[in-house]
Amino acid sequence: MPATAAERILSAAMREFAKYGFAGARVERIVSRADVSPRSLYYHFGSKRGLYDAVRERLSAQHFEDFVRGVTDEPLVDRLVANIDVAMSPRWQAWARLLMWEALDGAAGTAPYAEGTVPGDLLAIRAAQERGEIASSLDPHVLTLAFIAITFWPTMFPQSTRRLTEDMPKDELLRARKELVRALVRGLGEGAALELPAAFAPGGEQPG
Repeated sequence: MPATAAERILSAAMREFAKYGFAGARVERIVSRADVSPRSLYYHFGSKRGLYDAVRERLSAQHFEDFVRGVTDEPLVDRLVANIDVAMSPRWQAWARLLMWEALDGAAGTAPYAEGTVPGDLLAIRAAQERGEIASSLDPHVLTLAFIAITFWPTMFPQSTRRLTEDMPKDELLRARKELVRALVRGLGEGAALELPAAFAPGGEQPG
């Protein structure tokens, strides 16, 4: 079934706002990419701000669908590795870049989680600590921050990632990040000694 005009506008606007932010986005580029008239855009969304709000609402809902899962009995390592795959998706990349533009603009609502919401990964790490998968002495908030950085930094900062990894091919980097997460979860267990993959071990073989 062909996409409706509203859906085409949303899809085009998602790319435009992610690339240029709200201030830099241009209505003429959006309607050209969506193959609609400016009148159609204003009919469906009222204004450029209304369109931006609709894009943000769509991406936010998809973000929560992807990441804010309830606590289950799945091993923490499975959840964290799955997060890396999700973070590679185009829609999450658009959401991440939208948040970065908002942060640069000093917007108040740039956090991906609503005020008072507990991130699903934080709940999962706390549950993993209760099961003994992660040492209970470690701060779950800092652990969540560390795993989020491993998951999302390459998506949000692709140029820096390429430089830091000396242009490591994407598939190799993806595999190495997953191996690192597995090693970290093993090494952060109660009484476990941290064992890093060879590429990350001091003096070990360096990615290149």
